[in-house]
Amino acid sequence: METKIDVRKVLRVFNKVQDLGTAVGNGYQYKGLTANQDFDGYTIILKDDYVSITVFFHNKFSLDYTRSAMLHAFLEKIDQVDRVKRADSDN
Repeated sequence: METKIDVRKVLRVFNKVQDLGTAVGNGYQYKGLTANQDFDGYTIILKDDYVSITVFFHNKFSLDYTRSAMLHAFLEKIDQVDRVKRADSDN
């Protein structure tokens, strides 16, 4: 399946999850998304229970999912978190 990913949006959402989320293990969790990164900070991972996107240096990325419906739901979560205003962290 050809999927168009807005890497800048993924990076914005990653930052919101870190800023607004709750610390869990080695990352943060917010609105069903978990954000963590490798030891040097150049590789980030944003995931839910079914899909993960890994963004590498130079905005290369890798998606891991089994069903396109799960990917669609994941991208919807990303869109929802992207629309959250930082002052509206309860929304």
